[in-house]
Amino acid sequence: MSWCGEHFDESVGVSPRLVEEIPDPQPPEVTQYNRHCYQCHSCGTETVATHPDCPDEGQFGVNVIAQSALSRYDHRFPYRKIADRFEQLHGLELSGASAWHATERAARAGRCEYEQIRREIQDADVVHIDETGIKRDGEQAWIWTFSTAQHTLYAVRESRGSDVPAEVLGEDFAGTVICDGWTAYPAFSSNLQRCWAHILREAKDAAEKQVEGEPIYRALTQLYVALQTQLESDLTVRERAELQRVARRELESLIERSVPDGPVATLLEKIEGGLDHWLTFVGEPAVSPTNNAAENALREPVVLRKIIGTLRNDRGMFVHETILSLLATWRQQGRNPYEELRRVVSCNEMISRAHAVPAVETSG
Repeated sequence: MSWCGEHFDESVGVSPRLVEEIPDPQPPEVTQYNRHCYQCHSCGTETVATHPDCPDEGQFGVNVIAQSALSRYDHRFPYRKIADRFEQLHGLELSGASAWHATERAARAGRCEYEQIRREIQDADVVHIDETGIKRDGEQAWIWTFSTAQHTLYAVRESRGSDVPAEVLGEDFAGTVICDGWTAYPAFSSNLQRCWAHILREAKDAAEKQVEGEPIYRALTQLYVALQTQLESDLTVRERAELQRVARRELESLIERSVPDGPVATLLEKIEGGLDHWLTFVGEPAVSPTNNAAENALREPVVLRKIIGTLRNDRGMFVHETILSLLATWRQQGRNPYEELRRVVSCNEMISRAHAVPAVETSG
């Protein structure tokens, strides 16, 4: 019936409208695997047969393990909330502790891929590195990030020293490290690019606190902008070397200025201390002048730090660095984190059964 009260006779056309919906949550599938047991007549050792679809440990399958890890590290749920979600959506009863153990299994399954990420980064020409604090059982620890265009690795360590990049990258690492001014980096490598975003922020702060800093901040900003503009051209190696030489001379003229003690003097000391490392990007086209990539990579761990508070022990550190590294790298590569988690867990189960006795009879 129309607004005026008249009845419609027949349709005069079609007005299509698409509505997207997801299926109702499915209850869990429960399968019983009848695994045969064997005993050696000589030594008495007992061996239990395996089945390709039956996990080697625990009562939960690949999907539960993958969803537990993803819920924790992508959706940032506490483990008790992960358990609640499984019960509400699927009627699957598991505890918060079970959700934790499932996530730990995902980390163990993905550790080989974690080590592959480390090897890829060790072979990289340029690596962004940064670190931030995290608690381990209430004590100070550090989460480090090592990032390239295609890979990101996190490492939770109790040290903030040069031993960490030496351990992760290897003492013979030959690439360029892009970093801030922390002393661990020059202690590890002489091939550095200091972050211009950091020094420009510090110069701006010094200029706001001390009038002598205003011309220095202005000169640094103009130099940086000029370098970026000139590098947009297709410069030869010789032209880059000359540009680098001229820019270094300008930095040297800045640090020769006489200023009273205070923030500006501290700023000039920092510029002088990194004089060999501010202009690496001018000579090496693949090197970025800022460490924004590593700082961006630390954002997710910082958010999780506020939620988690503290990692409890070495197992927590292991899970934390492994799952974070896998998820970050998969996203960089445009891969689906859930499908990749399912893949690594499934592959791990298959590898662990490679030398096991096959089951001769199963029932579902």
